[in-house]
Amino acid sequence: MSDHSTSIDVRGLLFIGDPHLEARVPGFRKDDYPDVALQKFRWCLQYAREQQLQPILLGDLFQLPQDNPNWLLSAIIESIDEPLPAIYGNHDVRENSLKPNDSIHILFAGGHLKHVSAESPWTGTVVGRRVVVGGTTWGDRIPKEFTNDAGPADLVVWVTHHDIFIPGYEEAGRIRPGELPGIDLIVNGHIHRRLQPVSKGGTHWVTAGNITRRARSDASREHIPAVPCLIPASDVPADDASDAFAFEAQGGQRWQIQWKTVPHEPFDAVFHPDVESEESDEGRGSGFIADLRQLTARRTDSGAGLNEYLKQHLDQFEAPVAAEIMRLAAEVTSEDPDNHNRDL
Repeated sequence: MSDHSTSIDVRGLLFIGDPHLEARVPGFRKDDYPDVALQKFRWCLQYAREQQLQPILLGDLFQLPQDNPNWLLSAIIESIDEPLPAIYGNHDVRENSLKPNDSIHILFAGGHLKHVSAESPWTGTVVGRRVVVGGTTWGDRIPKEFTNDAGPADLVVWVTHHDIFIPGYEEAGRIRPGELPGIDLIVNGHIHRRLQPVSKGGTHWVTAGNITRRARSDASREHIPAVPCLIPASDVPADDASDAFAFEAQGGQRWQIQWKTVPHEPFDAVFHPDVESEESDEGRGSGFIADLRQLTARRTDSGAGLNEYLKQHLDQFEAPVAAEIMRLAAEVTSEDPDNHNRDL
Protein backbone atom coordinates (compact mmCIF):
# COMPACT_ATOMS: atom_id res chain seq x y z
CA MET A 1 0.00 0.00 0.00
CA SER A 2 1.21 3.49 -0.84
CA ASP A 3 -0.23 6.72 0.41
CA HIS A 4 -0.27 10.43 -0.34
CA SER A 5 0.90 11.78 3.00
CA THR A 6 1.22 15.37 4.06
CA SER A 7 3.63 16.77 6.64
CA ILE A 8 1.31 19.70 7.22
CA ASP A 9 -1.21 19.46 10.03
CA VAL A 10 -4.31 20.85 8.31
CA ARG A 11 -7.39 22.20 10.03
CA GLY A 12 -9.83 20.04 8.08
CA LEU A 13 -10.88 18.61 4.72
CA LEU A 14 -12.86 20.29 1.92
CA PHE A 15 -14.69 18.21 -0.70
CA ILE A 16 -15.25 19.60 -4.21
CA GLY A 17 -18.27 18.09 -5.95
CA ASP A 18 -18.59 17.86 -9.73
CA PRO A 19 -17.17 21.06 -11.28
CA HIS A 20 -18.09 19.87 -14.82
CA LEU A 21 -15.63 22.21 -16.50
CA GLU A 22 -15.96 22.62 -20.25
CA ALA A 23 -15.36 25.10 -23.05
CA ARG A 24 -18.98 25.32 -24.21
CA VAL A 25 -22.06 26.99 -22.76
CA PRO A 26 -24.45 24.16 -21.76
CA GLY A 27 -28.18 23.84 -21.68
CA PHE A 28 -30.03 27.02 -20.91
CA ARG A 29 -27.15 28.93 -19.30
CA LYS A 30 -26.93 32.48 -20.59
CA ASP A 31 -23.67 33.52 -18.89
CA ASP A 32 -20.05 32.74 -19.76
CA TYR A 33 -20.25 29.25 -18.26
CA PRO A 34 -16.66 28.15 -19.08
CA ASP A 35 -15.22 31.07 -17.12
CA VAL A 36 -17.84 30.97 -14.34
CA ALA A 37 -17.33 27.24 -13.68
CA LEU A 38 -13.56 27.64 -13.70
CA GLN A 39 -13.79 30.53 -11.23
CA LYS A 40 -15.88 28.38 -8.87
CA PHE A 41 -13.25 25.64 -8.98
CA ARG A 42 -10.53 28.19 -8.29
CA TRP A 43 -12.53 29.68 -5.43
CA CYS A 44 -12.75 26.26 -3.75
CA LEU A 45 -8.99 25.81 -3.94
CA GLN A 46 -8.32 29.34 -2.71
CA TYR A 47 -10.77 29.00 0.19
CA ALA A 48 -9.10 25.72 1.17
CA ARG A 49 -5.70 27.44 1.22
CA GLU A 50 -6.97 30.36 3.29
CA GLN A 51 -8.70 28.11 5.82
CA GLN A 52 -5.90 25.50 5.96
CA LEU A 53 -8.17 22.78 4.61
CA GLN A 54 -7.08 19.88 2.42
CA PRO A 55 -9.17 19.96 -0.80
CA ILE A 56 -10.31 16.64 -2.28
CA LEU A 57 -12.04 16.25 -5.67
CA LEU A 58 -15.11 13.99 -5.86
CA GLY A 59 -14.98 13.39 -9.62
CA ASP A 60 -16.43 14.90 -12.80
CA LEU A 61 -13.85 17.62 -13.05
CA PHE A 62 -14.74 17.68 -16.76
CA GLN A 63 -18.08 17.60 -18.55
CA LEU A 64 -16.53 15.96 -21.62
CA PRO A 65 -13.93 13.20 -21.18
CA GLN A 66 -11.85 14.06 -24.23
CA ASP A 67 -11.08 16.81 -26.75
CA ASN A 68 -11.03 19.58 -24.14
CA PRO A 69 -9.08 22.62 -25.42
CA ASN A 70 -5.55 23.28 -24.26
CA TRP A 71 -6.50 26.61 -22.69
CA LEU A 72 -8.86 24.82 -20.30
CA LEU A 73 -6.25 22.23 -19.31
CA SER A 74 -3.68 24.99 -18.82
CA ALA A 75 -6.08 27.00 -16.66
CA ILE A 76 -6.75 23.97 -14.44
CA ILE A 77 -3.04 23.21 -14.08
CA GLU A 78 -2.30 26.83 -13.17
CA SER A 79 -5.03 26.72 -10.51
CA ILE A 80 -3.61 23.68 -8.69
CA ASP A 81 -0.50 24.61 -6.71
CA GLU A 82 -0.27 21.33 -4.75
CA PRO A 83 -1.19 17.80 -5.91
CA LEU A 84 -4.95 17.48 -5.46
CA PRO A 85 -6.26 14.14 -4.09
CA ALA A 86 -9.01 13.04 -6.44
CA ILE A 87 -11.16 10.33 -7.93
CA TYR A 88 -12.63 10.44 -11.42
CA GLY A 89 -16.31 10.36 -12.37
CA ASN A 90 -18.38 9.09 -15.26
CA HIS A 91 -17.99 12.33 -17.22
CA ASP A 92 -14.19 12.19 -16.88
CA VAL A 93 -13.79 8.95 -18.83
CA ARG A 94 -14.99 7.85 -22.25
CA GLU A 95 -15.21 4.28 -20.99
CA ASN A 96 -15.73 3.05 -17.43
CA SER A 97 -12.00 3.14 -16.76
CA LEU A 98 -9.27 5.73 -17.22
CA LYS A 99 -7.60 5.74 -20.63
CA PRO A 100 -4.59 7.72 -21.93
CA ASN A 101 -6.78 9.79 -24.25
CA ASP A 102 -9.01 11.07 -21.44
CA SER A 103 -8.23 14.68 -20.51
CA ILE A 104 -8.10 13.92 -16.80
CA HIS A 105 -5.38 11.33 -17.47
CA ILE A 106 -3.05 14.22 -18.33
CA LEU A 107 -3.62 15.74 -14.89
CA PHE A 108 -3.00 12.43 -13.12
CA ALA A 109 0.09 11.68 -15.23
CA GLY A 110 1.47 15.17 -14.61
CA GLY A 111 1.05 14.89 -10.85
CA HIS A 112 -1.51 17.69 -10.64
CA LEU A 113 -4.11 15.18 -9.41
CA LYS A 114 -3.32 12.28 -7.08
CA HIS A 115 -5.61 9.28 -7.39
CA VAL A 116 -6.87 8.08 -4.00
CA SER A 117 -8.00 4.49 -3.62
CA ALA A 118 -8.00 1.60 -1.15
CA GLU A 119 -4.45 0.75 -2.22
CA SER A 120 -3.23 4.33 -2.29
CA PRO A 121 -5.11 6.51 0.21
CA TRP A 122 -4.34 10.05 1.30
CA THR A 123 -2.99 10.05 4.85
CA GLY A 124 -2.42 13.13 6.95
CA THR A 125 -3.21 14.82 10.22
CA VAL A 126 -6.14 17.09 11.00
CA VAL A 127 -5.43 19.14 14.11
CA GLY A 128 -3.20 16.36 15.35
CA ARG A 129 -5.61 13.55 14.51
CA ARG A 130 -4.56 10.90 12.01
CA VAL A 131 -6.94 10.78 9.05
CA VAL A 132 -7.04 8.36 6.12
CA VAL A 133 -8.97 9.13 2.93
CA GLY A 134 -9.56 6.31 0.48
CA GLY A 135 -11.66 6.40 -2.64
CA THR A 136 -13.66 4.48 -5.22
CA THR A 137 -13.96 5.85 -8.74
CA TRP A 138 -16.92 5.54 -11.06
CA GLY A 139 -17.34 1.96 -12.26
CA ASP A 140 -15.57 0.34 -9.29
CA ARG A 141 -17.14 -1.27 -6.24
CA ILE A 142 -17.20 0.45 -2.87
CA PRO A 143 -15.48 -1.86 -0.37
CA LYS A 144 -17.65 -3.60 2.21
CA GLU A 145 -15.02 -2.92 4.86
CA PHE A 146 -11.59 -1.36 5.17
CA THR A 147 -8.54 -2.34 7.17
CA ASN A 148 -5.76 0.22 7.27
CA ASP A 149 -2.48 -1.66 6.90
CA ALA A 150 -0.54 1.40 8.03
CA GLY A 151 -2.07 1.28 11.51
CA PRO A 152 -5.06 2.74 13.33
CA ALA A 153 -6.51 6.11 12.37
CA ASP A 154 -8.73 8.54 14.22
CA LEU A 155 -10.95 8.90 11.15
CA VAL A 156 -11.37 6.99 7.88
CA VAL A 157 -13.14 8.83 5.05
CA TRP A 158 -14.14 7.32 1.70
CA VAL A 159 -14.83 9.45 -1.37
CA THR A 160 -17.08 7.99 -4.08
CA HIS A 161 -18.81 8.88 -7.34
CA HIS A 162 -21.82 6.58 -7.47
CA ASP A 163 -25.61 6.31 -7.69
CA ILE A 164 -26.35 6.04 -3.98
CA PHE A 165 -29.94 5.27 -2.93
CA ILE A 166 -30.42 8.35 -0.73
CA PRO A 167 -33.81 9.90 0.15
CA GLY A 168 -34.35 12.44 -2.60
CA TYR A 169 -32.51 10.34 -5.19
CA GLU A 170 -34.53 7.14 -5.16
CA GLU A 171 -35.25 7.31 -8.89
CA ALA A 172 -31.67 6.46 -9.86
CA GLY A 173 -30.09 5.13 -6.69
CA ARG A 174 -28.55 1.68 -7.04
CA ILE A 175 -26.33 1.31 -3.97
CA ARG A 176 -28.07 1.24 -0.61
CA PRO A 177 -26.14 2.83 2.28
CA GLY A 178 -25.02 0.41 4.96
CA GLU A 179 -22.50 0.13 7.73
CA LEU A 180 -18.98 -0.43 6.38
CA PRO A 181 -16.63 -1.59 9.14
CA GLY A 182 -13.49 0.50 9.25
CA ILE A 183 -15.05 3.43 7.31
CA ASP A 184 -16.51 6.33 9.30
CA LEU A 185 -17.65 8.65 6.54
CA ILE A 186 -18.65 8.32 2.88
CA VAL A 187 -18.64 11.56 0.87
CA ASN A 188 -20.29 10.99 -2.51
CA GLY A 189 -20.19 13.13 -5.63
CA HIS A 190 -22.14 12.44 -8.85
CA ILE A 191 -25.55 13.47 -7.45
CA HIS A 192 -26.16 17.11 -8.30
CA ARG A 193 -28.20 17.85 -5.19
CA ARG A 194 -27.26 18.21 -1.60
CA LEU A 195 -29.28 15.62 0.33
CA GLN A 196 -29.65 14.87 4.02
CA PRO A 197 -26.91 12.63 5.49
CA VAL A 198 -27.79 9.01 6.20
CA SER A 199 -26.25 7.14 9.15
CA LYS A 200 -25.99 3.36 9.16
CA GLY A 201 -24.33 2.14 12.32
CA GLY A 202 -20.87 3.64 12.47
CA THR A 203 -20.82 4.75 8.80
CA HIS A 204 -22.27 8.10 7.78
CA TRP A 205 -23.18 8.81 4.15
CA VAL A 206 -22.98 12.41 2.94
CA THR A 207 -24.04 13.75 -0.47
CA ALA A 208 -21.96 16.79 -1.36
CA GLY A 209 -23.92 18.19 -4.32
CA ASN A 210 -22.23 19.94 -7.25
CA ILE A 211 -20.60 23.37 -7.29
CA THR A 212 -21.97 24.26 -10.74
CA ARG A 213 -25.60 24.21 -11.87
CA ARG A 214 -25.81 22.84 -15.40
CA ALA A 215 -29.47 22.00 -15.88
CA ARG A 216 -32.51 24.23 -15.68
CA SER A 217 -34.82 22.32 -13.37
CA ASP A 218 -36.73 22.64 -10.12
CA ALA A 219 -33.95 20.80 -8.29
CA SER A 220 -31.33 23.11 -9.77
CA ARG A 221 -33.38 26.19 -8.84
CA GLU A 222 -33.44 25.07 -5.21
CA HIS A 223 -29.81 23.95 -5.12
CA ILE A 224 -27.26 26.20 -3.42
CA PRO A 225 -23.74 25.44 -4.67
CA ALA A 226 -21.62 24.62 -1.63
CA VAL A 227 -18.69 22.52 -0.44
CA PRO A 228 -18.77 20.33 2.69
CA CYS A 229 -15.90 21.05 5.07
CA LEU A 230 -14.93 18.44 7.67
CA ILE A 231 -13.29 19.52 10.95
CA PRO A 232 -13.06 18.15 14.50
CA ALA A 233 -16.19 19.09 16.45
CA SER A 234 -14.01 20.41 19.26
CA ASP A 235 -12.68 23.10 16.90
CA VAL A 236 -16.15 24.41 15.99
CA PRO A 237 -17.16 27.58 17.87
CA ALA A 238 -20.17 26.97 20.12
CA ASP A 239 -22.23 29.54 18.20
CA ASP A 240 -21.32 28.14 14.78
CA ALA A 241 -23.34 24.95 14.54
CA SER A 242 -25.84 26.04 11.89
CA ASP A 243 -26.02 24.15 8.59
CA ALA A 244 -23.88 21.35 10.00
CA PHE A 245 -23.83 17.58 10.47
CA ALA A 246 -22.06 16.17 13.53
CA PHE A 247 -21.13 12.53 14.01
CA GLU A 248 -18.92 10.29 16.11
CA ALA A 249 -16.16 8.29 14.47
CA GLN A 250 -15.70 4.63 15.30
CA GLY A 251 -12.65 5.64 17.33
CA GLY A 252 -14.81 7.75 19.61
CA GLN A 253 -13.91 11.29 18.47
CA ARG A 254 -16.57 13.69 17.27
CA TRP A 255 -16.42 15.46 13.90
CA GLN A 256 -18.57 17.98 12.12
CA ILE A 257 -19.31 18.79 8.50
CA GLN A 258 -20.26 22.35 7.61
CA TRP A 259 -21.33 23.46 4.16
CA LYS A 260 -19.64 26.58 2.83
CA THR A 261 -21.58 28.35 0.09
CA VAL A 262 -19.70 28.84 -3.17
CA PRO A 263 -20.27 32.36 -4.61
CA HIS A 264 -22.89 32.17 -7.35
CA GLU A 265 -25.52 34.22 -9.13
CA PRO A 266 -29.31 33.77 -8.67
CA PHE A 267 -30.90 31.03 -10.77
CA ASP A 268 -32.79 33.46 -13.02
CA ALA A 269 -29.60 35.43 -13.69
CA VAL A 270 -27.80 32.45 -15.21
CA PHE A 271 -30.60 30.46 -16.88
CA HIS A 272 -32.84 31.43 -19.75
CA PRO A 273 -36.56 31.15 -18.92
CA ASP A 274 -38.53 28.24 -20.30
CA VAL A 275 -40.13 28.69 -23.70
CA GLU A 276 -43.80 29.58 -23.43
CA SER A 277 -45.79 28.19 -26.33
CA GLU A 278 -47.33 30.75 -28.66
CA GLU A 279 -49.46 28.23 -30.56
CA SER A 280 -52.72 29.75 -31.79
CA ASP A 281 -55.92 28.57 -33.43
CA GLU A 282 -54.45 29.30 -36.85
CA GLY A 283 -52.56 26.02 -36.80
CA ARG A 284 -50.26 23.89 -34.76
CA GLY A 285 -47.23 24.91 -36.79
CA SER A 286 -47.38 28.63 -36.06
CA GLY A 287 -46.69 28.31 -32.34
CA PHE A 288 -43.98 25.73 -32.98
CA ILE A 289 -42.17 28.09 -35.37
CA ALA A 290 -42.51 31.01 -32.97
CA ASP A 291 -41.00 28.99 -30.16
CA LEU A 292 -38.10 27.95 -32.39
CA ARG A 293 -37.43 31.64 -33.06
CA GLN A 294 -37.14 32.20 -29.28
CA LEU A 295 -34.70 29.32 -28.94
CA THR A 296 -32.65 30.56 -31.88
CA ALA A 297 -32.40 34.01 -30.34
CA ARG A 298 -30.89 32.63 -27.15
CA ARG A 299 -29.20 29.45 -28.36
CA THR A 300 -26.31 27.92 -26.47
CA ASP A 301 -23.30 26.08 -27.79
CA SER A 302 -24.59 22.63 -26.87
CA GLY A 303 -28.07 22.93 -28.35
CA ALA A 304 -29.59 21.30 -25.25
CA GLY A 305 -32.47 23.76 -25.16
CA LEU A 306 -33.46 22.97 -28.72
CA ASN A 307 -33.28 19.20 -28.20
CA GLU A 308 -35.34 19.37 -25.03
CA TYR A 309 -38.01 21.50 -26.68
CA LEU A 310 -38.24 19.21 -29.70
CA LYS A 311 -38.66 16.09 -27.58
CA GLN A 312 -41.51 17.76 -25.71
CA HIS A 313 -43.41 18.98 -28.79
CA LEU A 314 -42.74 16.69 -31.74
CA ASP A 315 -45.65 14.41 -30.91
CA GLN A 316 -47.88 16.81 -32.86
CA PHE A 317 -46.21 15.69 -36.10
CA GLU A 318 -46.29 12.39 -37.91
CA ALA A 319 -43.50 10.00 -36.93
CA PRO A 320 -41.41 10.33 -40.14
CA VAL A 321 -41.54 14.13 -39.93
CA ALA A 322 -40.62 14.16 -36.24
CA ALA A 323 -37.72 11.78 -36.84
CA GLU A 324 -36.34 13.95 -39.64
CA ILE A 325 -36.60 17.10 -37.48
CA MET A 326 -34.63 15.39 -34.70
CA ARG A 327 -32.03 14.16 -37.19
CA LEU A 328 -31.52 17.66 -38.55
CA ALA A 329 -31.31 19.11 -35.05
CA ALA A 330 -28.66 16.57 -34.04
CA GLU A 331 -26.69 17.33 -37.21
CA VAL A 332 -26.79 21.09 -36.60
CA THR A 333 -25.88 20.94 -32.91
CA SER A 334 -23.46 17.99 -33.19
CA GLU A 335 -25.03 16.60 -30.03
CA ASP A 336 -26.82 13.35 -29.34
CA PRO A 337 -30.36 14.42 -28.36
CA ASP A 338 -30.65 11.38 -26.07
CA ASN A 339 -27.52 12.34 -24.10
CA HIS A 340 -28.79 14.12 -21.00
CA ASN A 341 -27.79 14.37 -17.37
CA ARG A 342 -30.13 12.38 -15.20
CA ASP A 343 -28.70 13.80 -11.98
CA LEU A 344 -30.93 16.85 -12.21
